[in-house]
Order: sequence, then structure tokens, then C-alpha cells
Amino acid sequence: MLLPRLLPLLALLLAAGGCASQQQTNTQPPGAPPNPKTVTREKPGGDADDPEIAALTRLTAEPWGHRKDFWNTLHVPLVDWKNWRRVRIFGHPTRASYRYGDDHFAVASIWYTTIEGPNEPEACIAKFIDMATPIADANGVRIGERQRVRMTQSVGAEVRPLIVDLVEGRLDSLLGRDDYVGAIAAYQSFPGTCLVQGFAVVATEHRAIATKVRDRWVAEGASQLVWERHVKQAPEPLTR
Repeated sequence: MLLPRLLPLLALLLAAGGCASQQQTNTQPPGAPPNPKTVTREKPGGDADDPEIAALTRLTAEPWGHRKDFWNTLHVPLVDWKNWRRVRIFGHPTRASYRYGDDHFAVASIWYTTIEGPNEPEACIAKFIDMATPIADANGVRIGERQRVRMTQSVGAEVRPLIVDLVEGRLDSLLGRDDYVGAIAAYQSFPGTCLVQGFAVVATEHRAIATKVRDRWVAEGASQLVWERHVKQAPEPLTR
């Protein structure tokens, strides 16, 4: 079942897609890993009896890699990077967005905008929340309490502040209920600009492993988002 998982969890600005049925071709016995030959970008869970837990397990164990945005300006960290697809979000352009599997087991989005005043992470995450909350409300996404984590990011010889908000979300609809866990990271970017990254994982059936995926992203991945080395000044805030 293809659930509408491109949702604006924690206002990731992810628009809900339609619900359509897919025939499953899973052949492995319960608990067995998928045949590696069946693991694809479309189905990272392969032919496992439970493709969702198989896909999420990959996100806890596979090595890190990276993708770039359309303009080749950002170094975007992703676990199992070959199996993420760069996508556009209809009605909500971003600097870059990615989905993990056609069933949207996980999603990542990046926003890059101008800002007046200081470009500290606190100001940037506040601007993002002000923008994103109405979109989440309009789509019926209920956001739980945020837990803020203060970190640092090494960029060359600099150590910069990094703020990460841990969040949980829920969507109740006529089709049922979907739960999510995610995080929003705000960075100190070029003066006069904001850089924010969001990451969310579906947690309806497997909350424990989804939380493990999210926590790995916070601990290992959030601080790896950087501008490519050839980017020496603030790029134009283009979106697509």
C-alpha cells in the first residue's frame, strides 16, 4: 500500500500524495533480510516480507554518502545515498528534497532563504517554524512538543553553532493514521541568509527503529551539510 507519506511533518513542506495500491512481490520469509539483488532506489526494502522495516534497517546500518542539489552547491549527507531520489514538492519549492523509496519511508528537505538581521540558527529556525506551521495545520498534521539540541558544526577551521529540534508528528485521516519522527536543523550560513534542513521518518508501525534512524541522522548527519568548496559567497536563493 502506497500511503500518502509526503506530508508536511514538522512542516517539512511535503505535500500529501494520493493513495494507490501496489502489488507486493515480497518472497522472503518473515524476519529474513531481502535478497540484495532486489534492493533498488524504488524499493530499498527489496523483497523482504516487511519492506518498511527492511528499508529502515538499512538507514541504521548502511554507510554515509552524499548527494548534491540541482545547482551543485550543497553537499547533502544521506545514508545509503544511492537509493535516495531527488524530487520536487508540488506547490512547495525547496533548495533540494529527497525521498527514500517510492513508499516514502524517509524524506529530507533543505531550505535556503534570505533573512534580515542576524543569521544565527535561532533566528533561522524561528523563521522556518513561522512559515511551516500554517502549512502543517492546513494538512492536518499534529506536531508534538519539540526538544531542542544545541550542537556545533566544523566548517573548515571554523566551529559554528548548530541547532536541532527533535519533533514527532501524526496525521489522522479517513485512510487511517500515520506517525512520524523527525528533526529540523538550522545552520549558520552566509550573512543575510538562512539554511535549514529537515529529516523525517515514517514511524507508524516501527517507531523504535524509526527513532533510531532519526537519532543517527542527528548524531552523524546533520552537521555534515555544507556548501561545496567552490561556493565562496552566498548563492542566489533559488528553489525548484
